[in-house]
Amino acid sequence: MGRVSRAYGLPIAVASVAVAVGCGSSGSAEEAPELPPLGPAVTAAPVMSAPETDSGVLAARLLGDADLPPGFTALPPRSDLGTTPAGASATNPAECAKILSPLGAQYPGALAQASTQYAGPNFSSIDIDAASYPQEALAGAFSAVQETLRRCTRYSGDDATEIAVDYRIGGLAQPAAGAAATAFQVRATSEGLTLGSSVALVQVGSTLLQVAVTAPEAVDPGVLGALTAAQVRRLQGVVGP
Repeated sequence: MGRVSRAYGLPIAVASVAVAVGCGSSGSAEEAPELPPLGPAVTAAPVMSAPETDSGVLAARLLGDADLPPGFTALPPRSDLGTTPAGASATNPAECAKILSPLGAQYPGALAQASTQYAGPNFSSIDIDAASYPQEALAGAFSAVQETLRRCTRYSGDDATEIAVDYRIGGLAQPAAGAAATAFQVRATSEGLTLGSSVALVQVGSTLLQVAVTAPEAVDPGVLGALTAAQVRRLQGVVGP
């Protein structure tokens, strides 16, 4: 089986749905239930602190190997921070290729940005990225990311091997975190196989944070909640887990 590819801004495990098809899996899956609707749009809180302008400092505040569940391995640094996702032309609608790409790529103008990725067992993955914006731009960035989700509740694309993948976006209940927060889920289906991502989008001062946990089965909401809470504390400068 070997290589797992990442495409169209989604976590590596979501892009691996079609890769798994070539590993001996067969048969059709039952029709998955509809996802719940997205919750109300969340407005950013007033920004009271100066934005972080050093990407290296922001990267040092992201969670590391010791903060994650057992079995997750760090992947090489991303090369697409602040750039348009390469798969945009193969996604319909094209703008939906931005879903879960780094926040700095989803909305321009970030003063600092950082991203980290971890691969786990059985096509699971954890993706964390953060982008710091000027005080006057933070609210627009937070709103724009949520507006894209609402325009992309269902879209399609081809993976790196040109196998079709169907994507659905729905709402997700998660504990409150940071100054303002929302959550959603992405379901990717290809040839009867399904992978799901549970995602938290959080404002921490002048920084936007995105935490995504992906697995071929339902993601334990407690895992995303715990990771998000730990990452928020780290961004706030709280020492410890």
